[in-house]
Amino acid sequence: MKIRQLSGLTLGLALLGILSCTSLDEKILDEQLGANLINDPANIEALINPPYASLRRTIEWFDYWGLQEMTSDEVIVPTRGTDWYDNGDWQQLHLHTWTADHGRMKNVWEALSQGISRANTAIYYIGKFTQDSTTERYICEARFLRAYYMYLINDLFGLVPFREASEIDFSITPKVLSRKEANTYIINEISAVLPKLKTKSEVGSARVTIGAANALLAKIYLNHEVFTGEPKWTETIQYANLVISNPDYAVTNDYWSMFQKDVAENPEFILRVPMDDNVDMGSGSVWVNFTLHYSQTFGNITSLWNGPCTTSTFFDTWNRSEDVRFYDGRIKRETGFNQGFLMGQQFSMDGTPLKMRNNEPLIFVPEVNLVSSPENAGIRVVKYAPNANTERQFSSPNDVPILRISDIYLVRAEAKFRTGDIPGALADVNFIRARRSAAGKTLPLLTSLTLNDILKERGFELYWEGFRRQDLIRFGRFTDTWQEKPVTDARKALFPIPTSALDVNANLKQNSSY
Repeated sequence: MKIRQLSGLTLGLALLGILSCTSLDEKILDEQLGANLINDPANIEALINPPYASLRRTIEWFDYWGLQEMTSDEVIVPTRGTDWYDNGDWQQLHLHTWTADHGRMKNVWEALSQGISRANTAIYYIGKFTQDSTTERYICEARFLRAYYMYLINDLFGLVPFREASEIDFSITPKVLSRKEANTYIINEISAVLPKLKTKSEVGSARVTIGAANALLAKIYLNHEVFTGEPKWTETIQYANLVISNPDYAVTNDYWSMFQKDVAENPEFILRVPMDDNVDMGSGSVWVNFTLHYSQTFGNITSLWNGPCTTSTFFDTWNRSEDVRFYDGRIKRETGFNQGFLMGQQFSMDGTPLKMRNNEPLIFVPEVNLVSSPENAGIRVVKYAPNANTERQFSSPNDVPILRISDIYLVRAEAKFRTGDIPGALADVNFIRARRSAAGKTLPLLTSLTLNDILKERGFELYWEGFRRQDLIRFGRFTDTWQEKPVTDARKALFPIPTSALDVNANLKQNSSY
């Protein structure tokens, strides 16, 4: 199944689903068109596409990705003159001074709630078709996706407003599951649908699979102590083992192969978000425009925004010469820059040294002042290779993995360490490191291991992939000081419930400290 752009008709149906989780004013659908869609089993893909399409909102740099990364030591967005102030949004994320009226909170809450709603719509209407193996599987995929969006909301906000797909009286305010209740519901849902899903070898990694269900359960159990106060390390290892033993998945020996343009499948991928720069996808998913300097134009990419970079705190943890994850030069011929970390003098494709707008050399430096920086402040990061010849520079040619096998090895390593199996944890970490040596170099294997080593390894392997905030919280490091950030309140591990959400659901209660 190809995850297609939504038609206007499907979008109309999705609006109905939105009402299942919010108290927005009810929209009136064209009943004739709606009936044609929901009564014809030939339209089943039009019903399952919307909850899949909502996955794209989880990789947009200015929303969900921003909450997970810009609040961490991996990303800083300094204000440069009048550029990148944006009402202080990015500074507040970095300093942990956001409020319930912060624009990103509202956007992310609504995006994830829409994902739940779309999944409910699919579950409800596909359930009305004559049931066979296809309808049953699609319902299970929708239930998984609903659980996934609930997991993300629970992680960010510590509760989940929810109603079942069958609860279609939208005049009734949705109930609110506590963090522990939501966590239990999510685990039960994934466990229930898991046996009825297909494998990656059968349907690919753009679809929900048995491997994706096992991987998500491993991730949920990894964070179980944060969510409920009760550790579940044995269960973490159990589900990680199921993924790691699955022949559909393998740690690649070419780290950067996952992040090239137009990569549909990779042995690392467990669940990915398919993207395509042949259609208009929206600028939230572009990975070079938002970080590169204005002068680093190449091919058809002419609009660059000189925004997010990494902190010197994170940068200084790296082995810069022997770790292939730090630098790869395969795209320099067509872009002028490398993948990984960009520092020092920058060049055009023909090797000409680039300059800033004031005609001084464009030399990226680690020094950053959050509220007032020059154009060259901050070391830039390029994880995904762009398409220089694209006709849509604000769309992305990069399918994005949201679950991949190297992460699961590190999940298992952490759980093993926390249960006292230090040799087993060390073996898992070194299994990854053994495949991450730069060309002609050898990345040293670790001879001993601490929890901080595991956190660092997760940073090396998964940087800028949307996991850092959750990792820092689990390791008790989210309140730490890093470049341009002081020690902050531990209660900021949960975001505030947006004011807009509180206004429409009397069952919601604001998180403490807001």
